[in-house]
Amino acid sequence: MMPRTREPFWRRLLAGTLPLLVWSLHFAFAYGLAAAQCTPAGMRPGGPDRVLLGAVTLAAIGACAWLAWRAREVPRREDAGLVDWARLVLAVLALVAVAWTGVPLLLVTGCA
Repeated sequence: MMPRTREPFWRRLLAGTLPLLVWSLHFAFAYGLAAAQCTPAGMRPGGPDRVLLGAVTLAAIGACAWLAWRAREVPRREDAGLVDWARLVLAVLALVAVAWTGVPLLLVTGCA
């Protein structure tokens, strides 16, 4: 049986890396869907499903914004550690990364 003292570490580690997980899942899903729908066997008229890609991008942006909102008190805390700062910085970074990787997918008009 594992001691309970290890549980907060894994919870804090997940909280610190969750924004990057959101971004990586968005990236893999969006580009995987675009690649699958643009293969010769799955060629879709008009290119990848822009509505689905837009909805997934907005959901990922919302998740990253929510994570940043939850970490907003970090700069005011004196006892904030590295994981706390990582939560805030990575949430903002993931928000920008999701928006950046989502823009080209929303502008694609067809498979070339």
